[in-house]
Amino acid sequence: MKKISIVFLAVVIVLAFSAPAFTQEQLTVKGTVTKIDTVAKSVTIKTKDGAEVTVVMDNPDMLSKVKEDEKAEAKYVVKSGVNAGFKLRKLVEGCN
Repeated sequence: MKKISIVFLAVVIVLAFSAPAFTQEQLTVKGTVTKIDTVAKSVTIKTKDGAEVTVVMDNPDMLSKVKEDEKAEAKYVVKSGVNAGFKLRKLVEGCN
């Protein structure tokens, strides 16, 4: 029983210290699509304040969901300095 308790405690400690490494802040960008690059698997979205954010999509098939000059939203995380997108959708009139 003592051995099981020690192993359990060791697992809990390892998980407690490694949890921050697994969590990444999910970011969202909304605006107008200014560029779609199928070779780079990326979409560039210009926000209301004029900032342009380029997101490289994990699934390049998502790029077909939007077209240039349409309103869109991309969700992404930053991995090794790259905005890695996991969701892309066209925004319809009335969505903010």
